[in-house]
Amino acid sequence: MDMSMRNASEAAVLPWLPGYAPLPGRVARARCLTDSDRTEIARWPIEALVPATTVLGCLRATAAAQPDKPAIIQLHRGVPGGPRSTLSYAEMLDRIERAGRVFQSHAGPGQRPVVAVVLPMVAEGLIASWAAMAVGTLLPVNPYLEVEALAGILRSGQVTTLVTTTTAAGGDGVWRDLDRLQQIMPELRHILLVGEADPARGFDDALAGVGTEAPLAGLTGPDDVVVTMPTGGTTGMPKLVRMSQRRLLIVSWNTGILMGPEPGTVVAHGMPNFHCGGLIPLGTRSLLFGQTLLTLTSRGFRDREVVANFWPLMEEFGVTSVLSTPTTAAAILQASPEGRVRHRITDFHCGGATIPVELMERFHQRFGIWLRENWGLTETHGTITGHPDPSTRPRVGSVGRALPGYTLRVVEIDDHSRIVRDLPPDSCGVVVAQGPSLMLGYNLPDRDPEFFITDPRDGSVWGNSGDIGRLDGDGYLWLSGRAKDLIIRGGHNIDPRLIEDVLDAHPAVRLCAAVAEPDADKGEMPVAYVELMEGAVTSGTALRDWCAGRIAERAALPREIHILDALPLTPVGKISKVALRFDAKRRALQRALSERFGAGAPGFELTTGPRGDQAVFAAPLAPGTAAAITEIASRLHCQTSIQPTDPEVTR
Repeated sequence: MDMSMRNASEAAVLPWLPGYAPLPGRVARARCLTDSDRTEIARWPIEALVPATTVLGCLRATAAAQPDKPAIIQLHRGVPGGPRSTLSYAEMLDRIERAGRVFQSHAGPGQRPVVAVVLPMVAEGLIASWAAMAVGTLLPVNPYLEVEALAGILRSGQVTTLVTTTTAAGGDGVWRDLDRLQQIMPELRHILLVGEADPARGFDDALAGVGTEAPLAGLTGPDDVVVTMPTGGTTGMPKLVRMSQRRLLIVSWNTGILMGPEPGTVVAHGMPNFHCGGLIPLGTRSLLFGQTLLTLTSRGFRDREVVANFWPLMEEFGVTSVLSTPTTAAAILQASPEGRVRHRITDFHCGGATIPVELMERFHQRFGIWLRENWGLTETHGTITGHPDPSTRPRVGSVGRALPGYTLRVVEIDDHSRIVRDLPPDSCGVVVAQGPSLMLGYNLPDRDPEFFITDPRDGSVWGNSGDIGRLDGDGYLWLSGRAKDLIIRGGHNIDPRLIEDVLDAHPAVRLCAAVAEPDADKGEMPVAYVELMEGAVTSGTALRDWCAGRIAERAALPREIHILDALPLTPVGKISKVALRFDAKRRALQRALSERFGAGAPGFELTTGPRGDQAVFAAPLAPGTAAAITEIASRLHCQTSIQPTDPEVTR
């Protein structure tokens, strides 16, 4: 840590970096290292800490102060010395204002545009996103969804403009199915393509052709809805989180002082822009603090070249701040070359999943960097906890303390979404939060009670995280997992981390996850999935024996441990427990059918949909067999689709 930021005596009395206390028209810079810092920062409204209360206003202030400074460096290959593009703050501001005019023209006079940005990690994605916030509403969407799911989200958001790319981008993004999307959505008249040669549809051509004589008008305000971000899956009616600029800037400023507020900070950008992590703590925070954002290719940390060359890239560009998932940090550790690694990183944060103790210790021993866990939700506009001091060992296993302005509680909740009581320190319960960046609500108001809950004692409203955790006596939050991730075996609640912590400590294990497998007698049974270190050899049986000697809670011993070539990951690099639970259900049904029918057990395909999982049996089955299968499947919480041999059964 660069101690020129704050010396010891300054740290004892104030949080502000020398020369960067709050002043009108500029961003305040601080490090929140002590309780006194927290108290001092919390008394300042966001209007006093940032140059403007809109994203465009902040960008204009930064571009006026440092027009030629690199705002975004876009790597086109994840190799040292490889091709890259650079965009200065002045150039970025010009392109954002041009894009705003284009989006307004698509919406029509007096109408606010709704812009869906469905892109890989390219600078044009951030330009389109910030332009959409300036004049209307941004709808950022995962580009790797199935086209039908994407169409449902676009319709739900009432999109007026879609910004995506061409098949030249490669990969299996939605750009491969644009014709299909337009068949499903003939009402979608305005599509702009990044990298398109046809000037009628090209994003760059649209920006170049717009007039800039008059100032950009019709701008959004600090409390307008400027982002609707998808959350909660892609089946059924899409659920979108409604966000405002004021709340977004609060989180951007808070994460800036947590992850590196210095003017010379270079931020490694490897998480996608359709996710809170890429858009707010990385992208918008970097813009707000006038820093340089290094975009690690269009695939980010999903690019194997980036992971393999992580340290040479960090050294080449002088990166000081990194945010990733623990799975990415583990991959970086495994791929790192032998010998001394040169870098300038002062802040390396992880979110989205718990950092295994073994990974944190090994990462620090190898690189001299503490991985610091943080936590937040889409419904809170992103990060609201963290470990503030990069120079000290974090409380391993904790996601840190609440950031300035936020309050956390661990409570018991009744069936009517009301807080019953606070739980004592170190007792597990539901984590609820209160603070200045709770969402405005969902696009579907009837879903708001899923998040907003009330304390009947004083009428206060809190956000229900859906996470299970505990607060220690010093206010540090320790998460056990999502409430939906708990494994309930015969009424016995099992924390998946009891299993995962033990497996993480095995020298052959690179990644692991424990999930519930449906069971006809116990309701659920624990099973685990493992990805091994490169070159490691072991078996599921050996790993289960390892667990048997180390898991104190006998009910938590996994029924089986499955070794996969690679664990499924979400687009932001988290282990996908949804995919693993789906696989566990498939295995459970397959095993139950084999036990009932032996070698003659019928084959099936397990599918998922709005009404739940369904086993589809293609071959015709006799009525007696069909009835037995339906009963077996229902006890495993699975529907069936069976073609009977007897026509009477279909009536």
